[in-house]
Amino acid sequence: MSRSTLTPSPAAWERRAPARSAARQIPLLLAVAVTGTLAAAVAWTATGKTVDLVVDGKVRAVDFRGDTVADLLQGAGLAAGEHDVLVPAASTVLEDGATVALRRGRQVELVVDGAPRTVWVTAASVDEALAQVGLREQNMGLSASRSRQLPLDGFRLAVTTPKRIAIIADNATRERDTGTATVAEALAESGIVLDADDRISYPAAEPIAEGLIIRVTRIGVETLEEEVSVPFETVEKSDATLARGSTKELVAGVNGTLRRTVERVLADGVVEKTTVLSSTPIAAPVNRVVAVGTKAPETRNAASSTAPAAATDAPASSTPRGGTAGADDLNWAALARCESGGNPRALSSGGRYRGLYQFSITTWRGIGGSGDPIEASAEEQTYRAKLLYLRSGAGQWPNCGRRLFS
Repeated sequence: MSRSTLTPSPAAWERRAPARSAARQIPLLLAVAVTGTLAAAVAWTATGKTVDLVVDGKVRAVDFRGDTVADLLQGAGLAAGEHDVLVPAASTVLEDGATVALRRGRQVELVVDGAPRTVWVTAASVDEALAQVGLREQNMGLSASRSRQLPLDGFRLAVTTPKRIAIIADNATRERDTGTATVAEALAESGIVLDADDRISYPAAEPIAEGLIIRVTRIGVETLEEEVSVPFETVEKSDATLARGSTKELVAGVNGTLRRTVERVLADGVVEKTTVLSSTPIAAPVNRVVAVGTKAPETRNAASSTAPAAATDAPASSTPRGGTAGADDLNWAALARCESGGNPRALSSGGRYRGLYQFSITTWRGIGGSGDPIEASAEEQTYRAKLLYLRSGAGQWPNCGRRLFS
């Protein structure tokens, strides 16, 4: 190999020269970059600020370039609307480290006791919104919890203001202020649990109103067995051996016994309805048998059967008739004058008592009379009065009976 091949030519040296030149330029480029960074830092120091921005109570630090609050909001991508609250104002010049607060407005459809209205608030929560609109009672009924955050795109809030009511249940009266919306909610708030059969004085969905009185009636149903008496009946039999109008008991009546299963409905402990589910006879009743006399009275002579001469004269007390011994010697004329003025056709003011001795229809028929006493002769009326006296005494005429002994 010759030496000429190891020696670079002048052209080769020229080709290497740029490499040495680039190496010398690196420090220069670094110097330029550092100078640019320092210049930018100097520029930011001159025009940039860092401010605490409080949006709806939440704080964040915002770096921005500019002077005013409006510049800050623009840098943070925010804007203050018509219903927003911005402190300080948008034109205020800010110092580095200042604080700006923005409360954004929210539209709330407020329904108070069923009456709707639309309000704007800058509150972030339901509790704050209620305070802003002046609803500060703590026991109001709300459709959302107080801690619920309000969205920016609108919210509906139903409010029931407290009302004084009374609840009557379980033998007690509870008066209270309630913010519940319905009767059912008020009962639940008071701890009153209803069974399926219990009754309330208003429908469960009835709105609560001031002064409302809610009455709860507890309904109970019970089934029990009981023994009851079955009354006997009275059977009459004609007896020709007994004087007409007289009676004689032949068989004493005896009540029967019945066992039955009943269902009772009780309202607050008082029986409201009883239903007989089944019944089983234990002892049958024994009917009372009574003989009723049909024997005609004995025939009287003409002298003893003379009727009173006038309607105002009572029959003579000495008139004898069969079956009235012991009553014939009493002063029947005096009794007749006291009771009816001696008028066989006399009627009481109400029409209930009739004739000489003021019989009721029931009493008249009970002593064998037929028809209406005022249609009977004075003699017949006196005869029936004597039978009544023998059966029941002078007490049948509480005001005038003493006249019999005058």
